[in-house]
Amino acid sequence: MTILTDHKQIRWIIARLEGYDYPLVFSRTMYYDEEGWCEDYDMYKAAMTATQADEILDLCKRGGTANKRKANTLLKRYVVRNGAICEGVGPIMLDDYVPDDWYDAWKEMETVITINADYPGYYEEDISTGDYF
Repeated sequence: MTILTDHKQIRWIIARLEGYDYPLVFSRTMYYDEEGWCEDYDMYKAAMTATQADEILDLCKRGGTANKRKANTLLKRYVVRNGAICEGVGPIMLDDYVPDDWYDAWKEMETVITINADYPGYYEEDISTGDYF
């Protein structure tokens, strides 16, 4: 799983699960309104192909500044924001939309995706990676 931030207000998560030919792509958008900072979560099943997701993930796993830049560039090129499974929901509603066959993996990822901004690297790093399941 890879976490990418864009302009420090959008957090992208690309999740690949062995045995499934599509990635899930999540975004967490932080925005400011009259009540203060708010967040919306979107989830996509067809935001990019498995090959495109693997290309980004491989760059992230290699590490290094140049690979991080390439991964961020590819993310912006590949991601398609249509065909969302759910849009603009909170973390509790997002839980209801995750496909059943991903549910066990989702329980491992959920905290990382929905955690507060005090997660190390949430805003400071462009890309962080981890194998959570």
